[in-house]
Amino acid sequence: MMNVELDSVVVQGREQICAEVDGEVVMMSIAQGNYYGLDSIGGRVWELIAEPCSVRELCERLVVEFAVDRATCEADILCFLNDMAAQKLIDTRTD
Repeated sequence: MMNVELDSVVVQGREQICAEVDGEVVMMSIAQGNYYGLDSIGGRVWELIAEPCSVRELCERLVVEFAVDRATCEADILCFLNDMAAQKLIDTRTD
């Protein structure tokens, strides 16, 4: 499995069913049979990666939207996306 890095391009995987419930995104992995819940920030990341997006571009948007410093955003998003990649919830590539 490839590590997600700032130059990686990420997009939602196609193997899950998602819905918004009380302001949170809940999803079920069809391939793995696992349920996942995303808070408002995770849900926003999920929404932004509906189309392929570089992690760097994603962080640029989140820094503005959530008024967080870039280093914290990048570290948190890389951790989050690597966890999602490990669960096969996203597809990644490095250009």
